Amino acid sequence: MIDIKFDLRDFERASRQIGGAADQVPFALAGALNTALFNTRKKLVTETWPKSVTVRNRSFLSAALRVETATKGKLEGAIFDSMGRAHLGLHARGGTKRPARGMLAIPTARVRRTARGVAANQKPSMLKRSVRKGNLIFQETGRGKAKRLELMYKLAPMARIKKDVPFVEDFRRSMLAEVRVAFPAAMAKAMRTRR
Repeated sequence: MIDIKFDLRDFERASRQIGGAADQVPFALAGALNTALFNTRKKLVTETWPKSVTVRNRSFLSAALRVETATKGKLEGAIFDSMGRAHLGLHARGGTKRPARGMLAIPTARVRRTARGVAANQKPSMLKRSVRKGNLIFQETGRGKAKRLELMYKLAPMARIKKDVPFVEDFRRSMLAEVRVAFPAAMAKAMRTRR
Protein backbone atom coordinates (compact mmCIF):
# COMPACT_ATOMS: atom_id res chain seq x y z
CA MET A 1 0.00 0.00 0.00
CA ILE A 2 1.22 3.47 -0.85
CA ASP A 3 0.50 6.21 1.68
CA ILE A 4 0.30 9.84 0.67
CA LYS A 5 -0.49 12.27 3.46
CA PHE A 6 -1.80 15.79 2.94
CA ASP A 7 -1.67 18.60 5.49
CA LEU A 8 -5.23 19.78 6.07
CA ARG A 9 -3.99 23.29 6.96
CA ASP A 10 -2.81 23.79 3.36
CA PHE A 11 -6.32 23.08 2.10
CA GLU A 12 -7.93 25.31 4.74
CA ARG A 13 -5.59 28.11 3.63
CA ALA A 14 -6.46 27.48 -0.03
CA SER A 15 -10.19 27.49 0.76
CA ARG A 16 -9.90 30.89 2.48
CA GLN A 17 -8.06 32.28 -0.56
CA ILE A 18 -10.90 31.27 -2.89
CA GLY A 19 -13.62 32.40 -0.45
CA GLY A 20 -14.61 29.02 0.97
CA ALA A 21 -15.75 28.14 4.47
CA ALA A 22 -13.59 26.00 6.75
CA ASP A 23 -16.50 23.66 7.57
CA GLN A 24 -16.72 22.67 3.89
CA VAL A 25 -13.05 21.64 3.59
CA PRO A 26 -13.62 17.93 4.45
CA PHE A 27 -16.43 17.65 1.87
CA ALA A 28 -14.36 19.42 -0.79
CA LEU A 29 -11.26 17.40 0.02
CA ALA A 30 -13.22 14.13 -0.26
CA GLY A 31 -14.46 15.22 -3.69
CA ALA A 32 -10.95 16.24 -4.77
CA LEU A 33 -9.51 12.91 -3.54
CA ASN A 34 -12.15 10.94 -5.45
CA THR A 35 -11.56 12.90 -8.65
CA ALA A 36 -7.81 12.41 -8.24
CA LEU A 37 -8.22 8.66 -7.58
CA PHE A 38 -10.29 8.09 -10.71
CA ASN A 39 -7.95 10.23 -12.86
CA THR A 40 -4.91 8.42 -11.44
CA ARG A 41 -6.51 5.01 -12.10
CA LYS A 42 -7.15 6.06 -15.70
CA LYS A 43 -3.52 7.18 -16.05
CA LEU A 44 -2.23 3.87 -14.63
CA VAL A 45 -4.44 1.88 -17.03
CA THR A 46 -3.84 3.92 -20.19
CA GLU A 47 -0.23 5.09 -19.77
CA THR A 48 1.81 3.32 -17.08
CA TRP A 49 0.84 -0.31 -17.80
CA PRO A 50 1.12 -0.20 -21.64
CA LYS A 51 4.50 1.58 -21.52
CA SER A 52 5.94 -1.02 -19.13
CA VAL A 53 4.70 -4.43 -20.33
CA THR A 54 3.57 -6.19 -23.49
CA VAL A 55 -0.21 -5.84 -23.33
CA ARG A 56 -2.06 -8.84 -24.71
CA ASN A 57 -5.42 -8.12 -23.06
CA ARG A 58 -6.20 -4.40 -23.21
CA SER A 59 -9.10 -4.61 -20.77
CA PHE A 60 -7.27 -6.61 -18.09
CA LEU A 61 -5.88 -3.80 -15.94
CA SER A 62 -9.07 -1.79 -16.30
CA ALA A 63 -11.02 -4.76 -14.93
CA ALA A 64 -8.48 -5.46 -12.17
CA LEU A 65 -8.04 -1.98 -10.67
CA ARG A 66 -10.87 -0.68 -8.50
CA VAL A 67 -11.24 2.57 -6.55
CA GLU A 68 -12.23 2.81 -2.90
CA THR A 69 -13.66 6.31 -2.58
CA ALA A 70 -13.23 8.83 0.23
CA THR A 71 -16.03 10.42 2.25
CA LYS A 72 -16.06 13.59 4.34
CA GLY A 73 -15.93 11.41 7.45
CA LYS A 74 -13.15 9.16 6.14
CA LEU A 75 -10.67 11.21 4.13
CA GLU A 76 -8.81 8.29 2.60
CA GLY A 77 -9.17 6.39 -0.63
CA ALA A 78 -7.39 3.64 -2.48
CA ILE A 79 -6.80 2.06 -5.86
CA PHE A 80 -6.51 -1.69 -5.41
CA ASP A 81 -6.22 -4.92 -7.41
CA SER A 82 -9.62 -6.54 -7.04
CA MET A 83 -8.72 -9.71 -8.96
CA GLY A 84 -5.27 -10.44 -7.54
CA ARG A 85 -4.35 -12.37 -10.67
CA ALA A 86 -1.40 -10.57 -12.21
CA HIS A 87 0.79 -10.16 -9.13
CA LEU A 88 0.68 -6.38 -9.63
CA GLY A 89 2.49 -5.81 -6.33
CA LEU A 90 5.43 -7.86 -7.58
CA HIS A 91 5.47 -5.86 -10.83
CA ALA A 92 5.47 -2.61 -8.83
CA ARG A 93 8.06 -3.50 -6.17
CA GLY A 94 9.82 -6.62 -7.42
CA GLY A 95 10.21 -9.77 -5.38
CA THR A 96 9.87 -13.54 -5.44
CA LYS A 97 6.94 -15.45 -6.91
CA ARG A 98 6.35 -18.82 -5.26
CA PRO A 99 3.98 -21.56 -6.40
CA ALA A 100 1.05 -22.67 -4.26
CA ARG A 101 2.47 -26.20 -4.55
CA GLY A 102 5.05 -27.99 -6.67
CA MET A 103 7.16 -25.98 -9.10
CA LEU A 104 6.61 -22.94 -11.32
CA ALA A 105 6.60 -23.71 -15.03
CA ILE A 106 8.44 -20.79 -16.62
CA PRO A 107 7.61 -20.62 -20.35
CA THR A 108 10.24 -20.08 -23.02
CA ALA A 109 9.80 -17.94 -26.13
CA ARG A 110 8.34 -20.96 -27.99
CA VAL A 111 5.21 -20.95 -25.82
CA ARG A 112 2.42 -18.94 -27.45
CA ARG A 113 0.68 -16.41 -25.22
CA THR A 114 -2.83 -15.05 -25.71
CA ALA A 115 -4.97 -12.42 -24.01
CA ARG A 116 -5.78 -15.00 -21.32
CA GLY A 117 -2.21 -16.14 -20.73
CA VAL A 118 -0.62 -19.27 -22.18
CA ALA A 119 -2.66 -20.91 -24.95
CA ALA A 120 -4.66 -23.85 -23.55
CA ASN A 121 -3.00 -26.46 -25.76
CA GLN A 122 0.44 -25.22 -24.72
CA LYS A 123 0.03 -25.50 -20.95
CA PRO A 124 2.47 -28.01 -19.41
CA SER A 125 -0.19 -30.63 -18.66
CA MET A 126 -1.77 -30.32 -22.13
CA LEU A 127 1.37 -30.46 -24.31
CA LYS A 128 1.18 -33.27 -26.84
CA ARG A 129 4.25 -35.46 -27.12
CA SER A 130 5.89 -33.78 -24.12
CA VAL A 131 9.06 -35.11 -22.53
CA ARG A 132 10.28 -34.15 -19.08
CA LYS A 133 13.99 -34.33 -18.36
CA GLY A 134 14.93 -33.12 -14.90
CA ASN A 135 13.49 -29.65 -14.47
CA LEU A 136 12.87 -29.09 -18.17
CA ILE A 137 9.78 -29.86 -20.27
CA PHE A 138 10.37 -30.45 -23.97
CA GLN A 139 7.94 -31.03 -26.82
CA GLU A 140 8.77 -33.57 -29.48
CA THR A 141 8.38 -32.10 -32.97
CA GLY A 142 8.79 -33.56 -36.42
CA ARG A 143 8.80 -37.18 -37.60
CA GLY A 144 11.50 -39.64 -38.55
CA LYS A 145 14.91 -38.08 -39.15
CA ALA A 146 13.47 -34.56 -38.65
CA LYS A 147 12.34 -35.39 -35.10
CA ARG A 148 13.77 -33.14 -32.40
CA LEU A 149 13.01 -31.80 -28.91
CA GLU A 150 12.11 -28.15 -28.36
CA LEU A 151 12.40 -26.64 -24.88
CA MET A 152 9.00 -25.32 -23.77
CA TYR A 153 9.23 -24.84 -19.98
CA LYS A 154 11.79 -24.62 -17.21
CA LEU A 155 10.59 -25.78 -13.80
CA ALA A 156 11.75 -23.76 -10.80
CA PRO A 157 10.82 -23.67 -7.11
CA MET A 158 10.49 -19.85 -7.31
CA ALA A 159 11.01 -17.01 -9.75
CA ARG A 160 12.50 -13.57 -9.20
CA ILE A 161 10.31 -10.84 -10.65
CA LYS A 162 12.09 -7.57 -11.26
CA LYS A 163 10.42 -4.24 -10.68
CA ASP A 164 9.16 -3.39 -14.15
CA VAL A 165 6.03 -1.23 -13.75
CA PRO A 166 6.40 2.15 -11.97
CA PHE A 167 2.96 2.03 -10.29
CA VAL A 168 4.20 3.55 -7.01
CA GLU A 169 6.01 6.50 -8.57
CA ASP A 170 3.24 7.27 -11.07
CA PHE A 171 0.55 6.92 -8.38
CA ARG A 172 2.33 9.32 -6.04
CA ARG A 173 3.12 11.88 -8.75
CA SER A 174 -0.37 11.78 -10.23
CA MET A 175 -2.24 11.94 -6.91
CA LEU A 176 -0.26 14.94 -5.66
CA ALA A 177 -0.88 16.85 -8.88
CA GLU A 178 -4.52 15.79 -9.34
CA VAL A 179 -5.63 16.67 -5.78
CA ARG A 180 -4.18 20.15 -6.08
CA VAL A 181 -5.90 20.67 -9.45
CA ALA A 182 -9.26 19.23 -8.34
CA PHE A 183 -9.55 21.01 -4.97
CA PRO A 184 -10.68 24.49 -6.16
CA ALA A 185 -13.53 23.03 -8.24
CA ALA A 186 -14.52 20.70 -5.40
CA MET A 187 -14.53 23.64 -2.96
CA ALA A 188 -16.70 25.70 -5.31
CA LYS A 189 -19.16 22.79 -5.54
CA ALA A 190 -19.16 22.43 -1.75
CA MET A 191 -19.98 26.11 -1.34
CA ARG A 192 -22.80 25.91 -3.92
CA THR A 193 -24.41 22.95 -2.15
CA ARG A 194 -23.80 24.27 1.38
CA ARG A 195 -26.79 24.31 3.74
